[in-house]
Formats: sequence, C-alpha cells, structure tokens
Amino acid sequence: MKYLLIIISLFTVQALQAQNNYFYLALDVNKPLTNTEWVDGTSARGGRIGYRAFITEGSRLSLGIDANWTSFNTHKPTETFEGKGGAITTDYFNYIYQYGVTVSAQYYFPLGEGERVFPYAGLGVGANNNEYVQYYNIYSNSERKWGFLARPEAGILVKFTRNRGLGAMAAVHYDYSTNKSESYNYDRFSSIGFQIGLIVMNRY
Repeated sequence: MKYLLIIISLFTVQALQAQNNYFYLALDVNKPLTNTEWVDGTSARGGRIGYRAFITEGSRLSLGIDANWTSFNTHKPTETFEGKGGAITTDYFNYIYQYGVTVSAQYYFPLGEGERVFPYAGLGVGANNNEYVQYYNIYSNSERKWGFLARPEAGILVKFTRNRGLGAMAAVHYDYSTNKSESYNYDRFSSIGFQIGLIVMNRY
C-alpha cells in the first residue's frame, strides 16, 4: 500500500504539471463475474470520477487518477439460519460495497482531424476495497477486504465544441481484484462495466 501511494503521488505531480487535461464524472454500471451465486445482479448504483492529463502538447498519451464506487445486492428467499443461541427463519439480502482507486494511462487513436473525437484504450492499476455484507431480519454479518486492482478499458471522448469546454465520454472496462473472503467464498473479485458521463476538457 505504501508503494501504491508513492506511485499515485508521482502521477499526481506529473498530471498537475500538464497543460492539456480533463476531469470527468460518470455513471458506472457493473455486473459481477465472480461467485455469482452470492451476488449476481447488474448494478447501476455506481460511479467514477477522475482526472487525466496529456503528457505534452499534442501527445496521444495521458496519465490519470480515478476513483470508483459500486453497490451490488441480491435478494435471497427464506432460509433458516442456525447459531449457538438458536435459529432464525427469514429472507435476506447479500450486498457488496466496492470502492477503488487507480492510477491509469490512456492512449488516444487518431480519428478525423483529431479535434473533437478521441477514441482510447487504457489500463489502470491500484487498490480495491470490498465490504461483503449479509442482512437478515434485524441482523447482519460483514467482512471487509482489500486487494490489488487491475482495470483495462476502452472508450471514447467527444467534445461538444472544438474549443475548451464540456464533452461526453463512454467506456467499457473489466475489473480484476485480488480481494479474498473465505467467509463468503471469494478467492478474487471481477466484474465488467460500462460507464457514461461528462467531461470538462482543457485541450487546444
């Protein structure tokens, strides 16, 4: 974790020194791919926010920092739980509260005159925190786990005008993290997602 914070700090310094940059805020829709018997539903309760900066004027490469959050849940039918103090019969909910942060790099491909539309492919690496929670009746059990996060993605930026200002973005991504939870039968966690949002760009 210490080395990750050092890397994030170095990327931040590099990004803030750049003149061409953009901020973004996006809705992030995700579907879990791991242990779908516990949580399997697609979730639109997620988002991402980030800052990315082109290395030099006219460069096709940018560096960035991204933060994401998602809440997954699945309702389960009535079941009997037995414990030392007795048993309880109830339906229940499985939740995963996910938070992540990555440093990332993106490569932008030329399209047309390269002034308004910017397709890109990128890779982010960082840390992911999952809280696994089971709610039943008035009770709950939970476990929180950290893990390494890798996120390849592909997307597109579209500026509304050729000059500085607002634009839109869309991207697909695959998240793989090493979060392990023996209690909830996770040896890793992965998901696939789609995001759409707005950008505030400072380029050209």
